[in-house]
Amino acid sequence: MYTVDDALPTVAEYRALREAVAWASPSPEACRTALGGSVFAVVARRRQQVVGMARVVGDRTMYLLVVDVVVHPAHQGAGLGRSLAERVVGWAQEQGARSTLLVADDDVAAFYASLGFAPDTGGRLMRLTRRPL
Repeated sequence: MYTVDDALPTVAEYRALREAVAWASPSPEACRTALGGSVFAVVARRRQQVVGMARVVGDRTMYLLVVDVVVHPAHQGAGLGRSLAERVVGWAQEQGARSTLLVADDDVAAFYASLGFAPDTGGRLMRLTRRPL
């Protein structure tokens, strides 16, 4: 049985989940800072072990960004990703923010569309690459 709680993962749990799905895992210090920038987060647990997470970052008024929706591969297919995403989306809607955004790879775009997300035709995601000083 799984539980989903409003909570941040620890730095170690965050790094372990990222590594489990082959995402880059920055230094513990960078992860601590990233987690500190969360305005809301949920974790899924099984037998006290964190097996999934989702976070929201933003200003709570104008913009919210859903990030780090991840479920450990050994626990995928049990509906945890949907539970986590629905929980953060529900929270975001309660905040009344102007825009709730996320970036979805092609292979999960349909999943997010089923939660009400649609491609933003008013703009295009652009990335500023960090330049050496």
